[in-house]
Amino acid sequence: MIKITLTFLLLAFTIGTTQSQNKKALSVDDYDIWKSLRGAILSNNGKWVSYQINPQKGDGYLYLYNTENQQLDSVARGTAAVFSPENNFLAFKVVPQADTVRTLKLKKTKDEKMPKDTLVVWNLISGEKKSYPRIKNFTVPKKKGDWLVAHFHKKISKEGQDTDSLLRDSTHLAMDFPKTESTIINNDSTTKKKKTPTKFKSKGTQLVYLNPINGDSISFADVVKYSVPKYGEGIFVVQSVGDSIEETKIKRLATTQLKTDSLFHKQGNLSALSCDDHAGQLGFLFSPDTAKTKTYRLYHWLHKKNQLNMVVDTMHPKLPQGWSAHTKGKLWFSEKGDKLFFGSGKRPSEEAKDTLLKSEKVFVDIWNWKDKRLQPMQKKNLNKDKDRAYKAVYLIKPGIVTQLETETFNSVSILEDGNWDYAVVTDDTPYLRASSWSGVWAKDFYRIDLASGERSLIQKKIANKYSFSPDGDFLCWYNPTDSTWYLNNLKNNTKTPISNNIELPFYNELNDVPNSPRAYGVAGWSPGSSEVYIYDRFDIWKFDTRLKNQALNLTQGMGRQQKTRFRYVNLDKDNKYINEKEGVLLHFLNEENKNQGYGWLKNGSWESCIHEPANFSKPIKAKNSDQMIWRKGDFRQYPELYYSTLQFTATQLISNTNPQQSLYNWGNIQLINYNALDGKEYQGLLVTPENLDRSKKYPMIVYYYERDSERLHRYYSPAPSRSTVNWTMYASNGYVLFIPDIAYRTGDPGLSAYEAIMGGVMSVTQRFDFIDSNNIGLQGQSWGGYQTAHMITRTNMFKAAMAGAPVSNMTSAYGGIRWGTGSSRMFQYERTQSRIGGTLWDKFTKYVENSPVFYVPQIETPLLMMHNDNDGAVPWYQGIEMFVAMRRLNKPVWMLTYNDEEHNLTRRANSIDLSIRMRQFFDHYLKGKPAPVWMEHGIPAVEKGHNMGYDLVE
Repeated sequence: MIKITLTFLLLAFTIGTTQSQNKKALSVDDYDIWKSLRGAILSNNGKWVSYQINPQKGDGYLYLYNTENQQLDSVARGTAAVFSPENNFLAFKVVPQADTVRTLKLKKTKDEKMPKDTLVVWNLISGEKKSYPRIKNFTVPKKKGDWLVAHFHKKISKEGQDTDSLLRDSTHLAMDFPKTESTIINNDSTTKKKKTPTKFKSKGTQLVYLNPINGDSISFADVVKYSVPKYGEGIFVVQSVGDSIEETKIKRLATTQLKTDSLFHKQGNLSALSCDDHAGQLGFLFSPDTAKTKTYRLYHWLHKKNQLNMVVDTMHPKLPQGWSAHTKGKLWFSEKGDKLFFGSGKRPSEEAKDTLLKSEKVFVDIWNWKDKRLQPMQKKNLNKDKDRAYKAVYLIKPGIVTQLETETFNSVSILEDGNWDYAVVTDDTPYLRASSWSGVWAKDFYRIDLASGERSLIQKKIANKYSFSPDGDFLCWYNPTDSTWYLNNLKNNTKTPISNNIELPFYNELNDVPNSPRAYGVAGWSPGSSEVYIYDRFDIWKFDTRLKNQALNLTQGMGRQQKTRFRYVNLDKDNKYINEKEGVLLHFLNEENKNQGYGWLKNGSWESCIHEPANFSKPIKAKNSDQMIWRKGDFRQYPELYYSTLQFTATQLISNTNPQQSLYNWGNIQLINYNALDGKEYQGLLVTPENLDRSKKYPMIVYYYERDSERLHRYYSPAPSRSTVNWTMYASNGYVLFIPDIAYRTGDPGLSAYEAIMGGVMSVTQRFDFIDSNNIGLQGQSWGGYQTAHMITRTNMFKAAMAGAPVSNMTSAYGGIRWGTGSSRMFQYERTQSRIGGTLWDKFTKYVENSPVFYVPQIETPLLMMHNDNDGAVPWYQGIEMFVAMRRLNKPVWMLTYNDEEHNLTRRANSIDLSIRMRQFFDHYLKGKPAPVWMEHGIPAVEKGHNMGYDLVE
């Protein structure tokens, strides 16, 4: 255990002020030691905080912080922590040591013999910690209860015997639990099983109810599933037992009396179960079939009547012909407990025996112009569509089953935890085919009655922001055609425009794609849904749903006056309304200087609580007290964890994630205002080395995507690159980075980028003498990669360029497929990011003008590309087209293709490799360092994986 005082934490941040002259540059070797903070949670009483700090590679720590005495404790390798609702214990897992796991994987150790996680329960009253090895998973009730349920892996002996198979009586204690006087033994009577081996071998393992405060524990053997209610009034346990054939037992443990009742015992298999919030009801899917292909029945059990009903047999008159309950559907109760939602679908059937050889079969995809979805999209969703579950509901009191989704109306939303008497079903089929090129994903909205299943139209063609009131009386939606918010009164089926009399726009004012701008959205609803709150660019507006009062600007126009965006923050997930009388917490961000903060708005009075040049996370409030935790950081300070009041007072700094940063040269960042070549005003970011010497010249890399100036206060950990330059790493190693904002004109995306980037580069090189204007590079990924490829066809100003996954030929890419989704690429070029604004045949000249491959003869800038062969966003052949064109014309070009990798790298080893090669590329061209072997001589295919080619050619 490590105990750290807050004084130590504060002192750690002062390290480096006296060592600034001896700081070192970041390197690839430093990746592993850089840590991240995650998993921060706060106990309901606000007394305890837990969080993890983990390195990028290796073992981390779980921390427990006492906010009263400011003491910090830790446990190595802790993860997945949960506080009990009564604040009396912390439960978490301890994972095996990373080096041990790696060694065993190298030895190809079987999964069952790999080390397992350990459950640790930390008693916050006594301070005692108890460990329970071989934990599979555990559950703590969400709302109430000072206990947990622990489910364990089988315990394997040294001889390889499954020792848990010896426990067939649920009266035994858990194998790894200490026997104490306070332990209660389950007295449920069961028949003792024969000690001789049986034909049936249960896949179930031990499950234990454990009260860490009084020491009570009850163990169940052969458990395959369990369900824990929110309010902790019971546990439902499913045991898989039997001699020659599987039998299923379901038991309910009442956690107040610690009494176990048997609810169900039949030959067969249980697939899923779910209980209501108070353990008074249970739903489950069960099949008595012994064949491999099983049809499941839906059962419902009611505690008040101790009544078990089969709701849906192998068929039901309210389900479509040939349908039954389906195992892939979600099974759950409404919050009120009056409805049980489940999935239904086609009854499974045995597949016909395959009597054909592969050479005798036909493999063909038939593309039909009338298809709503292209064949690649159909194939992408094949498994989901082939064996799909469709939502259905069982209304418990009247005993009614209603099929909600159908093969046509296959998208039903159950809103507000299932408390409404209706659901909302959408139909996108009228617009699905055209979405391939229109970029508009619209839907028709219908109201479906949960009792009768009848559908009634709410609104056709909603393609933008919308919100239902928590009571289900209203739908508020935005129509991009007339830029107006509408209110649908679902009681009387009326529709009224509510924002049409306000001159200020409610759509994205910065929209620069050839499509209708989207709205900013709904902030929420007042109690009783008497008002709906809607965002404009800066402020929040309040509209009367009774249509009696005029709209009011809740933030009184402060946002637009001060160029500051205000957004509502809900501190309680259980709170469904915005209550102005109790006060409204708002996050704000100033668009001009990027400063952020929080403040309270109450009864028209504004109180700014915290306002800094920093980046803030969303606060997490204690459920039963007025304390909260939140994170704050900037470019130089890792976003640490803080504890405070709701007014951001009495602040305590809790974490110290990367104290080693003080030993390294970092970087500084500043906001730059400049004019593009077309005269438009833009903002950008300039990153400089921490040890900047203004008398020297520094190479500069220009990085871009679209608008990135709001990243001014973001922290960048030194980490392997998935596709882009790491700002901190490059600044630490003597580079300046410039990150310009870019806005676009329809039909001229490449030229727009050129004007913004060149205007910014010319501005910063003229203003800052330390930038070496003779050694400037470009780097971008995806859309940024396209802009890089385009830039080097328009100017030879840049010494080197790196493009990740660039589109090089819009004419060939236009008719392609986004293989990640199976969708056509047309919409992207006509209506969204590529911004051409028309079809290939209507805007042919624009497609050619914006395609770098047609202007390769003009390129003089050496180009490094990364384009991976499993890229689902930009087809790999786009990189190939650029590479072979430059290669033929003897233009210096390299392409890194990481096998079976996606648009951005997913494997850490590949990311490290890209980081090394990209730095070597820029170091060679912008700093004059020798080229590495892979650049100078290449790596033959026969040496792949053996010769990395990192060595420099002197």
